Amino acid sequence: MQKDRDLAKRYREAANEGDVMAMNNLGVCYHTGKGVVEDHAMAFQWYLKAAELGDTYACYNVAECYYKGDGIAQSDEKACEWYLKAANKGDMQSQVNLANAYYLGKGIEENHEKANKWWMEAAWQGHVQSMKNLGADYWNGDGLPHDETEAAFWYELAANSGDPFSQFCTGWLYLNGRGVKPDKKLGLKWIHKATAQSYQPAIDYCKEHGFSIY
Repeated sequence: MQKDRDLAKRYREAANEGDVMAMNNLGVCYHTGKGVVEDHAMAFQWYLKAAELGDTYACYNVAECYYKGDGIAQSDEKACEWYLKAANKGDMQSQVNLANAYYLGKGIEENHEKANKWWMEAAWQGHVQSMKNLGADYWNGDGLPHDETEAAFWYELAANSGDPFSQFCTGWLYLNGRGVKPDKKLGLKWIHKATAQSYQPAIDYCKEHGFSIY
């Protein structure tokens, strides 16, 4: 489309004048073939130019290219280097990806404490899976001190975001007084939120313990 070609042209002109955001946007154009001939190697080069000048989104895009081997040779190590740069700038998905890499030891030395550090950064930005990971790691003492109160806090935070697994966990914690003050009414309220989403473990739990399913 002419509109896309015109936009890509404007991005190129601005990029050649040093506009960092335009560099990243031109990279996106090459990556998607919008307004230019699709060329992932060229996309990577523009992402890299912007990333080296400090653009957060470009740092993430460079990391993704290395992680996937998209437009550049695949390298988990290089991906982690760029995820770290973007994570330090506050990019939530980079924080999550870096945490996962630390937890699995993929492209970086395995370190569960650092994994939890970055999951916590992402969790405070609203990333639900990171909240769940923190709940599990506080519960299990995995890279964090065993702390049922903290585990309950993070599971309930995820539960409030609508996650059925966390709703079930939160309900169980209230029913059993683990990490929170025992409260049967509140416990069943949370479990019923999970059953309302057809979460089978919560449904099975209600049947096994003689509670109504809804």
